[in-house]
Amino acid sequence: MRLPDIEAIAAIMRDVAATEIRPRFRQLSNDQIRRKDSGGLVTIADTEAESRLAQALTSLLPGSVVLGEEAAEDNPRAYDCLEGDAPVWIVDPVDGTNNFAAGNPDYVVIIALATGGVVRAGAILAPETGVLVTAQEGSGAWCGGHRLQPGDAAERTTLKGSLGRRLRQQDEVQGMFTSTETAGSCGIVYMRIVLGELDFSHYRGLKPWDHAAGDLIVREAGGMVGFIDEGRYQPGESHRHGLLSARSEACWRDVVSVLTPALEKLPPPVSR
Repeated sequence: MRLPDIEAIAAIMRDVAATEIRPRFRQLSNDQIRRKDSGGLVTIADTEAESRLAQALTSLLPGSVVLGEEAAEDNPRAYDCLEGDAPVWIVDPVDGTNNFAAGNPDYVVIIALATGGVVRAGAILAPETGVLVTAQEGSGAWCGGHRLQPGDAAERTTLKGSLGRRLRQQDEVQGMFTSTETAGSCGIVYMRIVLGELDFSHYRGLKPWDHAAGDLIVREAGGMVGFIDEGRYQPGESHRHGLLSARSEACWRDVVSVLTPALEKLPPPVSR
């Protein structure tokens, strides 16, 4: 099956961001924001953008289906499509909804395309800056026409990363890295890794719309992504010790050596 060109996917993302998301940034009324049953926020921008993205992406690739964050919230069978034969668009219309609702520009649109359970293309767009990072399987990762390159080796104590609050608080982790704060958006973090602004990230919550595109983009940029107890990420999978992404294999292994004993103390993450 011939997959759509990444630029066609990017054009759809830009159009939806321009028509459904950015006009609502810092313009939301209280009745356009609600809390999901799972606890997170959702806004009218999330739902309207997801609907528009689903229509445009399935038209771009007839026979494909969509796994979107907002639709999956109300459908326990939503993940079944990852095991089917049809190509699957994995969509996060507004990643970093809390940031978006608070007027913080650190939010993104994330799209991944998977076939046979493997992600073949991914794109992350930051609407407020226009920065777009993309990757296609085997073709490298790109930003603004420039191919992204692997990061240089660095001393562990100089590494900057993103870790969850409970992990940051563990004695084994405190003081081991230069910084470990989260950004409130998985897509922002993955973008910062491939742009050289961060060295690593770790997540235990592994919703596919948060990680499918970022996993591919980091690997295609020469980085390393994998479960702490080894093994490649696939959408829909999770592991007790979570998923670590880093700008190089050496960085990945340095961070693993610090995180593993700390992770042993934490309870298992909540599954999907």
